[in-house]
Amino acid sequence: MDPQTIAEYLAFGLFGGVIGGLLGVGGSIGIIPLATIFISPDKQQLQGAAMITNLVVAATAYRRYSRAGKIEWTYARRILPAAIVFVLVGVAVSTQVDASGFRVMFAVFLAAIAIREFMLLAGGHEHAEEHAQELTTARGGGIGFTMGFLSGLLGIGGGVVGIPLMRAWARIPMKRAVITSICTMVPLTLVGATLKSVTLWNTPLEGGGTALWPTLVIAACLAPTAIVGSWLGASINVRVTGKAVRWVLALYLPLAAAWMAWPVIARWLAGNTH
Repeated sequence: MDPQTIAEYLAFGLFGGVIGGLLGVGGSIGIIPLATIFISPDKQQLQGAAMITNLVVAATAYRRYSRAGKIEWTYARRILPAAIVFVLVGVAVSTQVDASGFRVMFAVFLAAIAIREFMLLAGGHEHAEEHAQELTTARGGGIGFTMGFLSGLLGIGGGVVGIPLMRAWARIPMKRAVITSICTMVPLTLVGATLKSVTLWNTPLEGGGTALWPTLVIAACLAPTAIVGSWLGASINVRVTGKAVRWVLALYLPLAAAWMAWPVIARWLAGNTH
């Protein structure tokens, strides 16, 4: 890997780490689109490296929030079992099918969530701690299913979809939803990254060896700055208001939606030009 590519991965890791630590969404939602645009590595290898980086980001943020006395597992306990099961399903599906349909649906969902957040912000509305509701087993399982399956399928942390669902279904305030997402993602990303690594270890390359080695090289380039970025993002979160974090999320969601939909749109445009 040449020095320029290493420098680019380091920059992507820093950006993804800041976003992941601040919003509790995992680093790959920032890393994958940038790496796809500027470097275009193998999709499966990039997803594997991003899932490993998600673990690094989530663990770093967890430690920072723990030091600030913010960690609590009340909601995460209801979400985690389904998330663990369906991240395994998502990883298995990711190696067998084209995820285009899922990308479009996910992009539409993110755009709708962004609109909802903008409307709530414009109206000055935020869920208060005393208005937070009990997360039922069914709703917790639904959030866990969505987080786990999309995490395994697309290599994302899962928080980008989990946080909006927590806020919509249980009226959880933004900062508490971020903490819940981080708690869920530590074991979720550990399981997902491990299984993804196994599948890549069993994927031979044409020139010899397996797809795991280049995946680990990419992850090694991303991880150092992702750790720094995640600590920084979590530190910013504990110092700013929940409304400020909501604004960052609302502004970032349309960008994430555009990334999700772009590969499908690009293929459609290319097909219509011939």
